[in-house]
Amino acid sequence: MLSINRFPILIGVLLVLVISEVSAGMFGFAKKTEVHLSPEVNGIVMLNGKPVAGAQVVRTLDYDQEYREETITGENGAFHFPEKNIKSSRPNKLLDETRVRQIVTVNFQGEKYLLWYATPGTIHWRTGIANRLASMRCELSAPEIEQGFENIEKPQFPHSTFSVCRWDNE
Repeated sequence: MLSINRFPILIGVLLVLVISEVSAGMFGFAKKTEVHLSPEVNGIVMLNGKPVAGAQVVRTLDYDQEYREETITGENGAFHFPEKNIKSSRPNKLLDETRVRQIVTVNFQGEKYLLWYATPGTIHWRTGIANRLASMRCELSAPEIEQGFENIEKPQFPHSTFSVCRWDNE
């Protein structure tokens, strides 16, 4: 049997739970938001200037969990991944600073090469990143280097990636 002294505490706890659920819905804490994980990716993999056919290319995207996709390069070394967006309630959580992480690798002849590694710093589309991922020329004999490039939407915060790929404007 419930004692009379515990009844107000039980009512208080239930009231707090109900109010927090109402405020979560009212203020959007439970609402799902569109999260942009990656724009479309198009690239060509080469070794010593010749196309690499049949290599496994892996795109791993992290936000609230890991999203992994694989493809195989064609006869001309080309590969493609579609744009990837998700719905998540994570952006609406107070003090959440979760970041998107984008990684594209290729496995060829027992070696793993880094084609792209970036953390865009936002859950929104970034034109500079989309431009780079739309036209990747990846030379497996090239050194992996960090490359900075313009953040068109926020020029004061330039982007960077680690990659063996190069772009036409370099």
